[in-house]
Amino acid sequence: MNSNKFFSFSRFYQLLRNDILLNYKKYLLTIAGAFILGFIVTNAQMPNYMDNDSTYKFDSSSYMTLFVTCLVGLGAFVGSAFSELSSKIKTSNYLHMPASTLEKFLCQFVIRALVGTVIFLFIFWVDAHLARIVSLNHIEYLNGQPAGPEKYDYIEKFHYSMLLIKSKYPFVTNWKLFEGIGMILIAFSTGIFLFSVKIFFRKLGLIKTGITLVATLFLIMFVMTFFSHLFYPETKGLDIANIDYTLTNGYKNSEILLYSIAYIAPLFLLPLGYFKLKEKQL
Repeated sequence: MNSNKFFSFSRFYQLLRNDILLNYKKYLLTIAGAFILGFIVTNAQMPNYMDNDSTYKFDSSSYMTLFVTCLVGLGAFVGSAFSELSSKIKTSNYLHMPASTLEKFLCQFVIRALVGTVIFLFIFWVDAHLARIVSLNHIEYLNGQPAGPEKYDYIEKFHYSMLLIKSKYPFVTNWKLFEGIGMILIAFSTGIFLFSVKIFFRKLGLIKTGITLVATLFLIMFVMTFFSHLFYPETKGLDIANIDYTLTNGYKNSEILLYSIAYIAPLFLLPLGYFKLKEKQL
């Protein structure tokens, strides 16, 4: 096979450049909207009052909840790839563009998954700091008096390292590089699912992909419930039998299963999307 027909850097660059020139207004509006909406959501979650007798703090757990919530927006952006496949005319024009299937797939992956994630992380960091500044300027005691210097401890300053504190994840037995990469890959695999499975649908692709994701999760739970009833007759209703046990390496079997899926899923989902796009190309 001629490698130039499979991938050409210059052709890929032109495709990437062409996509940005055609859609830069949409991308800029998306970034601006994400920044404004992210700030509103983050600021709304931060406290306006503080109680000296309370042990509550807006800490890493609160930021983690916000971060996961905002990841939904990133997932929607990633899952909106290949918008040209929404109609027959657009699909025909897109598939006849002078670029290989791999280049078209990589172009969307770079813009939606890679660049989109980097911009998302930057926007979330800026929004978290701006929202904290605004909240601290308006926070007061329950009696209406302005809060003192202790308010700076009431709302912690955000940094990404606080999301990696082991004590915030009671379901994690250990905390090593293996787990860290695994947890990142869980989020990455979810995004790649939205990115790749979207190609299977034409109209309302993102919505149908989201429904497919939820249906897949329910199917996994149904299968686990079925085997729980099969091997553990004492199981009741939709309960799943607790068969966790710790291996000699210190990990639980459920953790090994979860991390194995996280590591393997991208290796399956990315080729799935590529070959589905190639099928359309043919």
